[in-house]
Amino acid sequence: MKFIARFLYVPLAGLLVLTSCAKDETESYDKFENQALEAWMTQHRSDLVENLQSEGLYYVDLLDAGDLASDPINTEDIWVSFDFSGRDLSGNIILTRNADDAVLAGSFSKYTHYVPFYRYCGSENSGLMEGTWLAMRRTLTLGDTYFRNNKDRLGITSPEVTLRYGSKIRLYMPSSVVGNGVEGTGGYEGQEGYSLSSKRPFIVTMEIRDTVSNPLEREGTDVDDFCELNGGLQIYSKGDDDTPATEVPEDPEDPEHPYNETSKRWVSACDSIPQVYVNVRYNPAEPRDQLSFPAPYHVGYEPYVSEASVRDIDMQIAEALKKRFHGEGDDYQKYEGVKALEADSVTLDGTAKIWYIGRFLDGFIFDTNIDEVKKIIYGEVAQKGTALDYTPSSGGMIQAFYYTIPNLKFGQWAELITTSTNAYGSSGKSGSSSSSTSGSSGYSSSYLDYLNYLNYANSYYGSGGYYGGYYGGYYGNYYGGYYDSMYGYGYDSSSTGTTVTTITTEIPSFTPLIFQLYIEPEDLSLIHISEPTRH
Repeated sequence: MKFIARFLYVPLAGLLVLTSCAKDETESYDKFENQALEAWMTQHRSDLVENLQSEGLYYVDLLDAGDLASDPINTEDIWVSFDFSGRDLSGNIILTRNADDAVLAGSFSKYTHYVPFYRYCGSENSGLMEGTWLAMRRTLTLGDTYFRNNKDRLGITSPEVTLRYGSKIRLYMPSSVVGNGVEGTGGYEGQEGYSLSSKRPFIVTMEIRDTVSNPLEREGTDVDDFCELNGGLQIYSKGDDDTPATEVPEDPEDPEHPYNETSKRWVSACDSIPQVYVNVRYNPAEPRDQLSFPAPYHVGYEPYVSEASVRDIDMQIAEALKKRFHGEGDDYQKYEGVKALEADSVTLDGTAKIWYIGRFLDGFIFDTNIDEVKKIIYGEVAQKGTALDYTPSSGGMIQAFYYTIPNLKFGQWAELITTSTNAYGSSGKSGSSSSSTSGSSGYSSSYLDYLNYLNYANSYYGSGGYYGGYYGGYYGNYYGGYYDSMYGYGYDSSSTGTTVTTITTEIPSFTPLIFQLYIEPEDLSLIHISEPTRH
């Protein structure tokens, strides 16, 4: 979401007078708007008039009290995952994280990952829309009549309510707790041509889907569990005074070497970097190497229709990769595995030409440069893919690539999984939308949206922050400048006349990533890369 801000520069001599006038004007408008919103509520939602909150002057409709056995959000500084849809007073959808609402609004995109917002919600508001922050951090007071009429439905015993896991509310907010306008982007747009202008009330429906005390710990657990589910995990470390070193066997013939059929599919990419793991025996043509996702992404629409869709997609991708890179029929050249490759490793100074598929832990594909995969996922190949040139010593990619690619061979398939520590970190990447004719219709991927909390996260988790001592040493230079990566190419997703809209997929904060990789042989005569069939 984008907030629209305007700035005015004036001579210092007139500043006090202007400030006073502006304050009076603002107060006058806020009073008028609050009266107008009250009149609208009286006409349309008279049952909620008594649910006016004294702080923020917004109205609350409690749709679901949530899991009353769980702790309220406001008991600690916490990270919150929440669904979010916003409308104006006319009912027009302005912004939504919900695929059904996006379809209804005509803004659904196959490039968009329809999942809840994942944001920091602390005792001080560091970027959340004011009204949503107040609702999550303050005790909500329900009117007597509303409470009596709804207490049995909600399972509550007091008109004083705090939000927690499972809570669902609808807020009717004046602009004073909304901001200077709202505009969706990155596939989260609402109805075409509709945005929320400044000084306008906003109706928001939100549901608390998850709460996380420590996002670093959570994603680390998710990655380790994913690896254990998908073939097992072998962690290598240098050891310390308390634990012995677990080193990678140097001899490729050692039965415990990652090249061999050990009991562990995933191994540490580097013995000094935690939670960057690689599967060097990956072969897309082998059914055993198909990934299993604990909670497969599905929204009821192509290509992710149901939970089974991800497995069906992977089967199609496996066949497409085999044909693309190894031929078919008489031209088929079987991939014999990394151990059989008579090829050098890329090393730090070598240049790898990489074909990749980037995924989340739910199976959603956020980026690829392989045309056949684009066709399967997006239904189109709007922009022809080319191999990604990467020289590790030159940088330019996520740090996980730096720790992984040098040890891979030319002509090798591999899988990589990493926590956000060595990917896109706490800031993630904002989804964006742009038009070839009218310019950007949203904000660029470098623009931190209204819910971004990186400034607070740095102080909280950074080198001098609350968790700095532990995580600074364990996770390394977490907030370093290594997030200029391969992400963000985008694809042309729709065309109307001469107007082409390009959408790039959002990478949420603290999000682990999976990459399925193929590195071209140095000698291209040893590879069969067929031209994709055009549709």
